[in-house]
Amino acid sequence: MPSSFPPFAISIFFNKSKGSVMANIFVPFPSSPSHKCNIKLWVSMEGKETEGMLKMTTDKRQQKRSRSDREEERDRLSELPDCVVLHIMEFMDTKYAVQTCVLSKRWKDLWKRLTYLGFNTTLFNNVVKFNKFVSRVLSGRDGSVSLLNLEFTRRGMAEPKLFNRLMKYAVLHNVQQFTVSLNLSFRQSFEFRPYIFSCESLTFLKLSFNSFDTSIVALPGSLNMPALKSLQLEAVSFTARDNDYAEPFSTCNVLNTLILDGCSLHKDAKFLSISNSSLSSLTISGSFEGGAYKIVLSTPNLSSLTVTGHNNHTISSACNLSFLEEVTIDTLGYTLFPNTDLLIISWLQVLTNVKILRLYSGTLLTILRDISNPASVSTQPPCCVQLKSLILENQPSADISFEQLKRAVEYLLQNSPQRRID
Repeated sequence: MPSSFPPFAISIFFNKSKGSVMANIFVPFPSSPSHKCNIKLWVSMEGKETEGMLKMTTDKRQQKRSRSDREEERDRLSELPDCVVLHIMEFMDTKYAVQTCVLSKRWKDLWKRLTYLGFNTTLFNNVVKFNKFVSRVLSGRDGSVSLLNLEFTRRGMAEPKLFNRLMKYAVLHNVQQFTVSLNLSFRQSFEFRPYIFSCESLTFLKLSFNSFDTSIVALPGSLNMPALKSLQLEAVSFTARDNDYAEPFSTCNVLNTLILDGCSLHKDAKFLSISNSSLSSLTISGSFEGGAYKIVLSTPNLSSLTVTGHNNHTISSACNLSFLEEVTIDTLGYTLFPNTDLLIISWLQVLTNVKILRLYSGTLLTILRDISNPASVSTQPPCCVQLKSLILENQPSADISFEQLKRAVEYLLQNSPQRRID
């Protein structure tokens, strides 16, 4: 922002249902510091200028002003500096940002300098218009401006050509945050080119695919993203490298947060190795489509672990997880997969250093079922030697009686010397 321009305040209101964006900008002007400029802009979904209104308010000492002065101030809208207008555009979907060019001739090409691009098919009447719009934006945008944030939401049948072009564009323009949501439910194949997994500038990546077949999108054996801090993956498959296990995260040297939702192993991979020395937060959400497989943790600095969904994975650890602060388990441990008896108990036997353990009533019912199994006689209860708090959460869909609760708690805590029940 130019140093000569005074501080300003901006409020953004985005109404998706009405397809409109309103921005309030409050600016004191150097010529009259007591003046406040309240500018309201509306941009319609149809791309037409519906209203651009400027209101001036003054204090009582400045009320007696000539008409020429007031008329002069009415043109402050077109005098807004580019940095203010661009800042407002960053809060809009790119469709609306491009439409602001009709408000002022000087704003015609401002959208080409956006550092945020957001594309969503729900804002278009048909897919053809959406695809054309995305292509025109990518072709017309100023390539010398880095792309900080890109969001792409595609409902209906996604086309791989456009999506792959989008990924390549993001990598070439040093994208830092990349969010994708694609519907692949009715596709038998999808030509996914992993450009994004070699992006050195990326710090946040979320790939969400809605698919009955999680093998459609297969990740490469290694992810070369040295700046990546947060990674969220839904309905993708992990590929084994030269051995029989997949180990995709070991080269992400600053990865802090990892969320896996309904992911699977691809072809010949026997198990998934989550190996990363910087990882502190891990969420594993299972699904019927993703299946059940073995997960080996090699995460010495892990402090938070959440296991949810239809989760029947076997979890083990190659380190003692000495920094593990909190574990949350919200899964029913379904028996649709073989060898799932005592599954949750086996997880707790791995997570012995946990300090705060949060269990949901459905999980407790599964534990009760397992300890009623004759096979559990030879299985030792978990020994959580550092446990300070056991938090129990009730679920209406899995109501548990007081007697059942008491039995489950007694079993879980009999080898835990320090504990508090919440």
